[in-house]
Amino acid sequence: MATWTHYKLVFRLLSPMHIGYRKVGNLMQTRPYVPGKVLWAALTARITRDDHDGSQGSKYNRIGRLVQEHFRFGYLWPSTNKDAPVFPWEDPQFDYQFLGSYASAALNYDQRAAEEGLLHEVEFIAPSTRQGGSVYLIGDLWVKEDGILADILNWKHALKNLQLGGERTYGWGRVRCCTDWDEKQEGSGQTVAGYKWEVRNGEVVLTLHEGANLTAHTKAMNNGDALSGIAGPIEPLVGWERNNATNARKAWKLSTALVCWAPGGKVKVEPEIKVQVGENGIWQRVV
Repeated sequence: MATWTHYKLVFRLLSPMHIGYRKVGNLMQTRPYVPGKVLWAALTARITRDDHDGSQGSKYNRIGRLVQEHFRFGYLWPSTNKDAPVFPWEDPQFDYQFLGSYASAALNYDQRAAEEGLLHEVEFIAPSTRQGGSVYLIGDLWVKEDGILADILNWKHALKNLQLGGERTYGWGRVRCCTDWDEKQEGSGQTVAGYKWEVRNGEVVLTLHEGANLTAHTKAMNNGDALSGIAGPIEPLVGWERNNATNARKAWKLSTALVCWAPGGKVKVEPEIKVQVGENGIWQRVV
């Protein structure tokens, strides 16, 4: 049976970070958290570029599959103290404390004005709060260290050099890893969000009590059937992915859409439900 080791991930945010969400008018909104898929992509890219030939798309495919096999990611949430996450549904001042925006426009020098339709504003999670305090990103990481291949053995070093989210060419999304690797749990324990976790059938399973809030996207459909027991907003989880297929004509492809309960949804089942942490940190309810 596979064994998993749990680590509490802690990053210090060093620059603005934009996690693409949606566009409202000319504002590109950010998600107030870092999804597991963003962590998977950043770690895959870093390992591939540091230890392999990053010019070959096939290398990203191979390393990406290995990372999916040996890692389970929790979502990262802002924090002011490296310890307790701050959730938007608990803090009415969340947006004021953590979010900011940057506006820019392409200029038409002949008319000495902004080009029509090219004014845009990008929202971001700020590296410091309104009071000037440091902003951290904290979450969970489970690693199946048994049988881990040398190809990804350098993963701890890779986590020290991540850049998360969009606008990275402008220096956004820089983080410093502050994780204490000596603090770990093997077999079972408590996650940072207070959920009891266990290993069942070789996978990480969390127990969520009635009234608990979801801190990751949770599949709302299972084999085509809608799942009840959770109240909250539902969204189709979809986005663009780099197309590393051999002889691919397009550099990007649209991912398969997943219908999910959004983070913040609340468990309505007495006394509890159990969810499995899957690839990209997406939860799925299990019996």
